[in-house]
Order: sequence, then C-alpha cells, then structure tokens
Amino acid sequence: MNKITTLSLFVFAAAAGACAMGARISVPPPPVEAPEGYKWVLNTDYSDEFDGKKLNRKKWHDTYPGWEGRVPGKFVPSSVSVKDGFLEIKCTVLDPPQGVSNEWWVACGAIQSKAQDARYGYYETRMKASGLTTSSTFWLMNPRDKAEAAGKRTELDIQECIGNAKRWPGFKHQFRANTHVTFLNAAKVDGERPVVKKDASFDIGENVDQNFHRYGCWWVDANTMKFYLDGKLVQTIEPPTDLDKAPFDQPMFVNLVCEIYDWETLPTKEGLLDDSRNTTRYDYVRSYKLVKTTEAK
Repeated sequence: MNKITTLSLFVFAAAAGACAMGARISVPPPPVEAPEGYKWVLNTDYSDEFDGKKLNRKKWHDTYPGWEGRVPGKFVPSSVSVKDGFLEIKCTVLDPPQGVSNEWWVACGAIQSKAQDARYGYYETRMKASGLTTSSTFWLMNPRDKAEAAGKRTELDIQECIGNAKRWPGFKHQFRANTHVTFLNAAKVDGERPVVKKDASFDIGENVDQNFHRYGCWWVDANTMKFYLDGKLVQTIEPPTDLDKAPFDQPMFVNLVCEIYDWETLPTKEGLLDDSRNTTRYDYVRSYKLVKTTEAK
C-alpha cells in the first residue's frame, strides 16, 4: 500500500512539475502520411513549443547573426520574448534611434536556429501575424559557408505575409510561399548574380492578423516542396531546373523574422506603439524528419 501511494505521489509530482514548466507531453505528427517503410520523427534541433519563460538560447539566436536588418528596421534582442506559451516578436519604436544619422528608428526582431543542417522533412509553425506593414515570416536558408562551397544560396520561404499590407494587399490574406536560388559563381547580369525564383499563393479567407493559422511545408526533395495550410495540402512548388538539376539539395537553417521591406509602406509610429497590433505570435515551430522503420526492407 505504501509503495503504491509513493509511486502515485511520484507520478503526480512529475506531472505537476511538467505542467509547471509548461512542458507538453506529446507533439502530434505532421499532416503528411509517411512513405511506406518510413516514419516521421520530431527533429528537436528545429522544434520549440515556446512553453518556457524565456527563449531557449541553446537552440536559438535572439537576432540574425551577420545581418542588422533593413533600414529603418534593426533587429534587436529586446524585440524577442517568450510569454504565455508563445514566441512574441514585437516591432516598435527604437528609442533612442541608432546610427550615424539616426537611420535606425524601428526595432524589429528575429530568431535563427543555431543548428544549421536542416534537410528534407516537414516544417510547420502556428502563427498570428502583426497588424503592421512589417513582415511576419517563417523560412529556411543555407549557411554562408555551405552556400559559397556549393556556388548557390538557397532560400525557402514557407510563409511571408504582412498583416497590414498596402502596396500588394495579397500579402495580408494569402499563404505566400516562395523559393529563391542565387547562383554565386555565375556571370552578373546588370550587376546582379542570376536568381531563379518560383512562388505560390493561396487565399486564407481572412487577414493573417485575425487568427492563428498553421503554415507547413514538406520539403520532399531537391525539386519538390508541398505546402499545407491548417493541415491541408494547398499548393506545390517545383523550382526551375534550367541552371541546376537539383536546386534545393543544400542543408539550411530555420528563421522566424519580422522586418521592414524596402518596397512596402513604412509603419507609423502610432502603429508601432500599439501593443494590440505590433506583435507577431508564434505558438510553436516543429520539424520532422523521415527515418526508416524496423519493418522496412
């Protein structure tokens, strides 16, 4: 009797401790059936439930290493926080402004995975965009050294939206995915290296700052990306292969970024100071990889 009571108390205490730390007991599988002979396994290097009291600095940079941002929006660690089970990235007024001529006056935010070897798999975030003309994004890119060695920079934009888009309103109500491959060793054209792009968009049915939505991508292989909105397949991108037969064969890292776009209307100071509109919230980011099952032959 005493042993049973002791065991029960231990289990209860462990569960209570997990709840107190905000830990989740299990993570659901991705909305993609694994191919025969394989199973989906959570890739913890690129996954986070954001249930703690602060950003896990063992897993994430609290800014974007090597990139300050795009004037007037500067990435600052103070714009990044974890609160009530969410990663929050706030774009607000940078006070005092920074730079030689005070050109940096908007505080933006970014986190980047410290692991830099994300490969084929499924990647998803649950996000509610801010209501500003700053971006709310989820994307992958290959590391600089790997890009130079491969002669190409790869970028996979899973979701790139703007809660209060002005110039191109589609950014505020669409699931917008894109692929970019920059060929670093190719001859420049009009002063720029050649870039091959292919995008896709799907109407969500409401503005991206109204509710949370799940934005996912199954990076199938070097030539195929399938995109899932709230667990349903809605679009597929097959990047052009004119210059490279396997454009997306490079390992990448994960980014959650809120920034200024030089082609979009700048946010107002009133909006930047409005806490009901200036914050993008991420419920989680999850990554899964395919591994062979014991039954596979």
